[in-house]
Amino acid sequence: MMAKNTLVTITIALFLLSNVAIAQNQQETDTLNGDQKIMVFLDCWRCNDSYIQEEVQFVDFVRDKEDSDVHLIITRERSGSGTEYTLQVLGRGSFLGQDNTLTYFSYDSDTDDEERRGLVKFVRAALFQYVSTTSALNQIEISYTSSEESLDVQRNDPWRSWIFEINGRTSLDGEESRKSIEFSGGLSAERVTKLMKTEIEYEYDYNERTFSNIDSDGNNNESVFITRSHRFEGNQVFALTDHWSTGLFTNARNSTRNNYDLSIGAGAGIEYNIYPYEQYSEREISFVYIVGAEHRDYTETTIYLEDSETLYSQRLSSRVEFTQPWGSISGRANFQTFMHNFDRNRFEVNMRLNFRIFRGLDLSLSGRYSLINDQLNIPAGDISDAEQLLNLREQFTSYSYGAFIGLEYTFGSIFNQAVNPRF
Repeated sequence: MMAKNTLVTITIALFLLSNVAIAQNQQETDTLNGDQKIMVFLDCWRCNDSYIQEEVQFVDFVRDKEDSDVHLIITRERSGSGTEYTLQVLGRGSFLGQDNTLTYFSYDSDTDDEERRGLVKFVRAALFQYVSTTSALNQIEISYTSSEESLDVQRNDPWRSWIFEINGRTSLDGEESRKSIEFSGGLSAERVTKLMKTEIEYEYDYNERTFSNIDSDGNNNESVFITRSHRFEGNQVFALTDHWSTGLFTNARNSTRNNYDLSIGAGAGIEYNIYPYEQYSEREISFVYIVGAEHRDYTETTIYLEDSETLYSQRLSSRVEFTQPWGSISGRANFQTFMHNFDRNRFEVNMRLNFRIFRGLDLSLSGRYSLINDQLNIPAGDISDAEQLLNLREQFTSYSYGAFIGLEYTFGSIFNQAVNPRF
């Protein structure tokens, strides 16, 4: 038994030593060939990291910011016709103070492959100024393709920046004693420019759930539960200055779950951003104030004995977002109250934090909390067990909450350049 254990130990030791030798030999070969690469820390949420690392071979990607020569932060933001990526490049060590920012735009009409190829092109461009100071420049070729035709198409836009969308989704699942079908669809029109944003959207949702059971007499009993809703929103936002904007908002909805036969509302608001809007990809602290009116026709008489009513409300909200080398933090706070009774109000706060405590150790925190005192639409009468279990009807509550915490610690080799898709 002892001899067998000794043999296993020797085998493992030889395996580890062979891998160390291979790695050391590869490192020496790279040095002899003069392939002097800069080390890059890729900091990108919801990006295809593996694809970027596979396609950008003239740098070494490392897994910790402290080991990098360059810190590449990529953020993304939805716009009227696609997604805008902001590439913020921060120099470290010998490159300290040599920072740069590039912007890449991917249209909704781009396929996933076109989008990721376009992003990689801009990653290469963002890193080139740093690579040009190393011997790796000898292995890089630069090419340029002129496309006057594509430029003309962009200058002569017959749609005048309008983007239209029609969508529909359905799903079906079930088993012997139950089945469900869901359908949702909608229409939208959107036009976004630097000075104005117009959004029009309609959505329809339908959900049908059927349950069956066979009683002692052999009869098949079925229970069918249906929820449906319609929702329309129209928003018009105007840019006033680098820090101020204003907007007009309209909405209409119908919902069996929320006890609305019809609800129609309109409002106007103003927003102030402490930082210029052009810095949205790095930092934002904004405040919004909106006043509005809404007329409601209820499906059932409410707990306040109302079949219909007109309400006036005001809302104050704030948004904070920072994306920095140490991590990111975002938060939203919202306070809304009805004018006729300030006790009928709602306060909501959401926070998310990703923070690097020290080398290799990352902390993730998120949480939400709501104080709810504005449910004027709750129908009178008791809620059935089926309505409660299946969430068929909005239920009375004075608060809601949620929280998440996570820690991640990594150690080992600082390089993560290789991509291996096998198995």
